[in-house]
Amino acid sequence: MARLHPLLLPLLSALPHALSTLTPYAGPLPAHLTRTPLGFAHDSTGGGLPPPANTSYIVTTMPSLRAALQLPSPKTIYVNGTLYGNTIADNGTSADCQWYIDHSASPAFNFTMYVLSLNATYVAAVDAAVDAANGTWEGGDASEYRGRLGRMNGWRGQAQNAQKAWEAVEVGGGTSLVGWGEGEAGDALVGVNVKLSSVDNVHVRNLRIVPPQDCFPAPETYPATWNARYDAISAVTATNIWLDGLILEDGPEDVQPQPFLGGWLVDRFDGLFDAEDGSDNITFSHNIVRNHHKSLLFGGGNKEADRDLGKMRFTIYGNHFNNSDSRNPLMRFGTFHLVNNLFDSTNNQAPLFPASNATDGDGDGDDDGDTDVHPFQYHLGVYNQSSVLVSGNVFRQGGMHAQDTSRVFTYSDLTRADIPARLCVRPDEGGVGDTFNGASVDLEEVARGIFEYQVGLGKAVEGGLVWGCDGFGGAEVAGGFASAEEVERYVLAEAGKTGGD
Repeated sequence: MARLHPLLLPLLSALPHALSTLTPYAGPLPAHLTRTPLGFAHDSTGGGLPPPANTSYIVTTMPSLRAALQLPSPKTIYVNGTLYGNTIADNGTSADCQWYIDHSASPAFNFTMYVLSLNATYVAAVDAAVDAANGTWEGGDASEYRGRLGRMNGWRGQAQNAQKAWEAVEVGGGTSLVGWGEGEAGDALVGVNVKLSSVDNVHVRNLRIVPPQDCFPAPETYPATWNARYDAISAVTATNIWLDGLILEDGPEDVQPQPFLGGWLVDRFDGLFDAEDGSDNITFSHNIVRNHHKSLLFGGGNKEADRDLGKMRFTIYGNHFNNSDSRNPLMRFGTFHLVNNLFDSTNNQAPLFPASNATDGDGDGDDDGDTDVHPFQYHLGVYNQSSVLVSGNVFRQGGMHAQDTSRVFTYSDLTRADIPARLCVRPDEGGVGDTFNGASVDLEEVARGIFEYQVGLGKAVEGGLVWGCDGFGGAEVAGGFASAEEVERYVLAEAGKTGGD
């Protein structure tokens, strides 16, 4: 059983009652959940076969979900309704950022003071006040204030742990976590981080999941890069994982970094699905990824190369990326099959280079500038030693630079020809190639153009990316579609939660 944070002790005190109300469900199962695993996760079973091979539970509150996740596997947990991660009691009592501070080990933490403590000019002014004759700062004792300011960074982590204790849930191996009903409106986890850590054989299906907004993020670089803690779903050393029929989003619209003190732009969201540290055999299928600015990260960085190489095999099939500004996905070290996905974007940013088929959005031949920049950055990030297969994908792009293909791919760390990344572009078995705004597009040609541009900038080297489809066998998925229009209709019908409202 996972070790629980001390702040969950109030929940544990009521756990016998919670467990007593979680009686196994033996009734009819939802008839609309008919899909079976495909791709690299095709051998996974999640919670197992229907009862009696496993035990099923239906949960309607966040405390009951937390309790059900502690029960032995194999099990299937059906979520019926909208559950909020900041719910701290069955009566619906919820926490906010100040509540987490008040119930942390550091109730004197203040986020504004924390940001001020990062400002060298501000801190120097406080230090000068400490050394001054009267030793005051804003009407109080400057030395006492300086002492509190210096402790804000340490206190921040303690306050963040208080939020994590409630809004992050761990799913054990041999578990299926499934939305009960049909349609987009219900069966949601809002403000919840679903963690798959060192587990095998998990299914997460038919749910809308909105990640928590981090009350206490930490900065990485000034002014705009912050390290928020929570993904909608995070996988660390997780294997045989099937994520299907999900809606992953910030909310009705993407939440961009917000202005704060001293020019900082505070980013309170992390990813929608991040997987790293030797995770393997994962299928991400029939999902809607929308309204987010850095969505899917597969591979955590150079430090994880030894743990990731030979693993990190992903199938990305039948998904709808809609208003997702980047990382659709970003890929490092593994093997990735991206087949029959639909990408919708609005590109108002200038082309990266003139040869990228760029046009202005209004067709008058003039680049009118961007008065309302949408922050779309790129779709497919081909990074360190990744092997990426693309087949039968549909790209639809609007905006001021609707025909610009220079942001379909981006690259990083392709600086050694002895350990290159690989890209395979081919039609599926039905002969469906990739399309861009309704026309056939040669993604290999697009990829080569972007790569040569980066070589010219000194950001990549010749031989750092190679083309070809040798060695991409195993766990491949082919939709067998006759046209790109069929792919588009299929994704629009099948991606997201099943059934209508």
